[in-house]
Amino acid sequence: MMRTLSRRSALLSGLALAACAQTPSFTLTPQDQQDVARVEDYLNGLTTLQSWFVQTWPDGSRGSGTLNYEPGRLRLDYTNPRGMTLTAGDGHLVLNNPQTGAVTRMGLSHTPLGLLLARPVHMQGAVTVTAVRRGPATLQVSIARTGRLSDGLLTLRFRDDGAKLALSGLVIVDDRQHVITLDFSE
Repeated sequence: MMRTLSRRSALLSGLALAACAQTPSFTLTPQDQQDVARVEDYLNGLTTLQSWFVQTWPDGSRGSGTLNYEPGRLRLDYTNPRGMTLTAGDGHLVLNNPQTGAVTRMGLSHTPLGLLLARPVHMQGAVTVTAVRRGPATLQVSIARTGRLSDGLLTLRFRDDGAKLALSGLVIVDDRQHVITLDFSE
């Protein structure tokens, strides 16, 4: 029963994200432009971010651990699955699972996560904003590589009290339409 709910949640996350994945002709309104500028300012002003996270993989399974971010670098230390780490920076992503002995390496240019690690973050030119969504005390901005929208999509989710933003999660859709969700705690 719990597995079914997790898969349903993953499917709903994918559908919600698909709603954010507008066509390349998506036009930013003046409010969208202001919100995108706020997101850029927030991301470029971060010096560190530490948080507990819960990750949902494409099959609906979950993991959790601690996230450490500093400009251009990200590290996820998993408590479940125990000992697994993901490090990203300097153009590369490495996922190490000591339980299976598997090590996965890829260039950050091949994953939407690389969009978050660019320094400084600019959401124009090489990056296209595909959608901006607002809700009660929330803001979501979806971005992709310009000219390579089919390579994947990154949606940044924020708590938004109007005066300031706080990153509350990420939704990553890869080039095969697999959805990975990271939810951050306060």
